[in-house]
Amino acid sequence: MAALSDLDVRALMELQYNFAFWLPDPYAEASARLGVGEDELLKALSGLRERGVLKRVGFYVNYRSQGAEAALVALSVDDPGPVAEAVANDDLVTHAYVRDDPDYSVWLVVKRGSMDEIKRFAEEISRRVGARDYIVLSSIRTYKLSVKFDLERGISRSGPYATIRPDPPRPESLGVTAGLLRSLSRLPLSPMPYREVAAKHGLPEGALVSLVLRLVEAGVLADPGAAIDGESVGFRFNGMVVMEPSGSPEELCRAAAGFPYSTHVVLRGSSRPSWRYPCYAMIHAVRRETVEEAAEELSRLAGARSYRVIFSLGNLKPGVTR
Repeated sequence: MAALSDLDVRALMELQYNFAFWLPDPYAEASARLGVGEDELLKALSGLRERGVLKRVGFYVNYRSQGAEAALVALSVDDPGPVAEAVANDDLVTHAYVRDDPDYSVWLVVKRGSMDEIKRFAEEISRRVGARDYIVLSSIRTYKLSVKFDLERGISRSGPYATIRPDPPRPESLGVTAGLLRSLSRLPLSPMPYREVAAKHGLPEGALVSLVLRLVEAGVLADPGAAIDGESVGFRFNGMVVMEPSGSPEELCRAAAGFPYSTHVVLRGSSRPSWRYPCYAMIHAVRRETVEEAAEELSRLAGARSYRVIFSLGNLKPGVTR
């Protein structure tokens, strides 16, 4: 686990939860709030990035704005090694975890241009790795996505821009290129970061700042600020909380999205009618017991009929910056 100085902790908390993305120089605002010079803050952030603690500072790009589909593909295998090899160079498999579910041991997050493509992927990888069984859990709606880690409380806590719009416009309809979105997802660690991005893409700085505000409002961009590697700072336990509704699955997911310690909340369809859990949420913590306690509170407050917590046992794609 990485050792963090007092400034490291305060800087990561500030940039996770209070990132002033609407200003031309958000780092200057953060440094003023922290009571340090901007150069000192940027030096600390650069050091955290070099050590693998800070993945990036920027925005989440809503995959729905790209016309993509996503799903969980869970595989029943004894040896996860062949799965890791199969997905190692597939950038559209964004997560791959070994989990302690009794039926499905490897869980993948897969993105493709259509659900038919995802189903074909599931069939092909199942055959390739010799899986006994598999299930495809399609993403119907993402109610929330904000993977942030409260370094003071030891539990994940979502940020203020966690809501994910289900119907964002295509970026090109707003005059935005894929290259510009990539630059906004990973802002430079330098003073006036938008100026640097604007120069790279041939835009006036003020116009870019205004465009960023439009993209956030339209739902193309979300969850601004620092993205950190939770495991590197002691968040070793992540629990996938799957919930069975007592009434409407949509109402269950909406209620779960209001729980501050959930980082993802997704309504899912299933390729297997026997799968009873359409609502999915993630909770991360430094202690397993903290995840279990939060999951119990989440399911009770959201009104779930039943729930399970499926813990991660290993990351098959470590070091991936999403």
